[in-house]
Amino acid sequence: MFWRSVEVVKALLLFLLLVGFCEGVTKEVVKVFVPVSYHETDSAVEYGVKGELVQAAVIPRPMVLSGAFPEDLVKAVVMPFRLTSNNPTYEVKEANLFLLCGLQLEAVSVESNLKISIDCENLKIPEVIELSNRQMLTMAVEAVRRTVRSYYSGDEFSSFRCEVFFTRLAKRDKALAELSTTFDVGSNKD
Repeated sequence: MFWRSVEVVKALLLFLLLVGFCEGVTKEVVKVFVPVSYHETDSAVEYGVKGELVQAAVIPRPMVLSGAFPEDLVKAVVMPFRLTSNNPTYEVKEANLFLLCGLQLEAVSVESNLKISIDCENLKIPEVIELSNRQMLTMAVEAVRRTVRSYYSGDEFSSFRCEVFFTRLAKRDKALAELSTTFDVGSNKD
């Protein structure tokens, strides 16, 4: 009888351990910066050239993330985003400029570096959004940089290098490759 109760306790502990592993995925609230279109609003901000107003900005949003960091953190920059409103006439379903303009993003850790490619093959800015390709790609890089730097700003993180670059730029946009950048984050940031 004693051995049977020990076996039941072992089985119960094993079950609880397995449930703990299944439920043990870390869900963390993080700040993600997103390039957002303000089209269909009366808002505009100065961006790029001094005094030039655009209906777009890079803004923070809270998100609950789990998965591989920093890769999934960077990929969150391209997740759908809708500006909520109390005005029933504001019906814009998507505001994330990555999605609106056809950009795709991939983040891969290579050794102690993070390589972030922004695929521009389908880059096309909708007519209702008054931005140049240069402004759009500048905002894309800024969103990635601010997201990574915001999360890895403390001394408890080891430093690593991030490289942001563009792939499949159209011939007319080849000069925009100069917007590619490399920056360090973590305890020894630049």
